[in-house]
Amino acid sequence: MPLPPSRDVLGYVVRRMSKTMTPGLSLAVNANNDIYARGFGYRSLEKGLPATPDTIYCIASITKPITAVAVMQLVEAGKLSLDDPADKYLPVELRVRGEPVRIWHLLSHTSGIPALGYAEALLTGYLGLDRRWLPFSEPMAVLEWLERGARRWAVATPGERFFYLNEGYVALGVIIERVSGVKFEEYVERNIFKPLGMSSSTLDASRAQSSPLYATPYDASTTPPQPAMIPTGITADGGAYSTVLDLVKFMSMLANRGRLGDTEILSPSSVEEMEKPRVQLPSQIWGNDSYGLGLIIYDGFPGGRLVGHSGSVYVHTGFAGYIRGKSVIVSVLANADPGATTIGMALAADAAGIDYHVLPMVRAEEAAEKLEGIYHGYEGTVRFRVKALGDALVIESLSRPGLQEVMVPERIEPPVYEYTVYRGGRRMKAVFTR
Repeated sequence: MPLPPSRDVLGYVVRRMSKTMTPGLSLAVNANNDIYARGFGYRSLEKGLPATPDTIYCIASITKPITAVAVMQLVEAGKLSLDDPADKYLPVELRVRGEPVRIWHLLSHTSGIPALGYAEALLTGYLGLDRRWLPFSEPMAVLEWLERGARRWAVATPGERFFYLNEGYVALGVIIERVSGVKFEEYVERNIFKPLGMSSSTLDASRAQSSPLYATPYDASTTPPQPAMIPTGITADGGAYSTVLDLVKFMSMLANRGRLGDTEILSPSSVEEMEKPRVQLPSQIWGNDSYGLGLIIYDGFPGGRLVGHSGSVYVHTGFAGYIRGKSVIVSVLANADPGATTIGMALAADAAGIDYHVLPMVRAEEAAEKLEGIYHGYEGTVRFRVKALGDALVIESLSRPGLQEVMVPERIEPPVYEYTVYRGGRRMKAVFTR
C-alpha cells in the first residue's frame, strides 16, 4: 500500500478549496498506523493565522457517532436496551402511528418522522440566511417540537424508512443524561474524549471558540468570505468541537473494534451493531449505501466498505471515516464548504491504493468542468453556453435569452458523456463526445 497521500490527491484538495472559496482546511490520514496530517489555507483570514492539524472546528453531525457510542456504552452497562421505547426515559410521549419510537429508531433515523428542520431553521436564522428561524437554546424545547412532530408529521411506521432527524439525536442526549445521571457533555468527556486522549475535543462551545486554535467560520458565498457565527446550546446532534487528529483517534477506535491502543471503551460486538445496515439511504452513490447506528455505510466504495459520517453547520464542515478491515482512517475539517465528504473519500481511496478519479462524484465534477464552453449549430445558427453546476451542467440558449435547463450526469465514460434533461414532462438525453 503506498504511503498516502499522493501529490495528485493533495492537488485535488487545493482545487476544491479554490473553487469553493474555502479559507482553511485541515486533514489527517492514518494508513497502517502511519499518520499524515496537514493544514491548508487560513484558520483566520483577518489575523493571517494558518490552518493546521491542531486547528479546532465544529464537527457538526460527526457528533452523531460520538452520541451513538455513548448509547452503546450504556447498553453494555445494562442501563438501557436498544429496543426500549425512547419515551421511557423522556418527559414527552414519542409514538408514531400507535407504535413506540425505540432507541434504535432514533439512532438509525427510522422513527417514521420526516425532518422537522429545527437545526436547519436555527442555523439559517442565526447566519441571517432566512427571516424565519427557531431560537431553541435548550433540549426541552426540541423535545416538545419533536413530540408535536410525531403526532402531526409522521408518515411511516417506525423502522420502515430513513428520515434524517436531528431532533432524534437531541432526544438521545437527554436519554444519556437521565440514564447516566450526569450531563451529556460530562458523560462524553469522561467516557469517550478523555480515555481516547482526545484532549482538543469538547462539547463546550465557549471553550472551543475562545481557543487561539479555533477556526473562524466563514460565509464563502460572498467575495471575500465573511466571518460568521455558529449557534451554541444544544450538543448531542451536532455540537462537538474537535481536530482532525482527534477524529482520527475516534475513528481508529471504531475501526479497531472499540479499542485504541490499550484502551477499550466499547466491545467489538457493539461496534459491529453500530456498523450493521439498518436502512437504505434515499440518496445513493454506489447503490447500496445505508445507515447503521450513528454511522453511514458505503458498501460499494472501491477501496472496501467505507464507514463514517459527514457534518455541516454551513460555515464549518467535515467528514471522518475508515475502511472496514483495512488500516485506513481519514478526517477532513474546513471553515467553509469545500465538499468535505468528497475530499474525505478521495483521501480514503488514495490511501487504499485506489485512483480517486474513479469516484463517481469526482468523475462527474471533472467532466462538468471539461465540458464548459460555448456550443453552436451549423454555421452558428444556434448557440448555447454550458456551465458547470457542481457535478451537473446548466445549458443556456444564447439565441433565446432566458431559456436554460439543468443536465444531470447519467454515464461518464470518456470520450462519451451522457446527461439527462427534463423538459415538458419528457426525459431527453444529451450526449457530448470529446
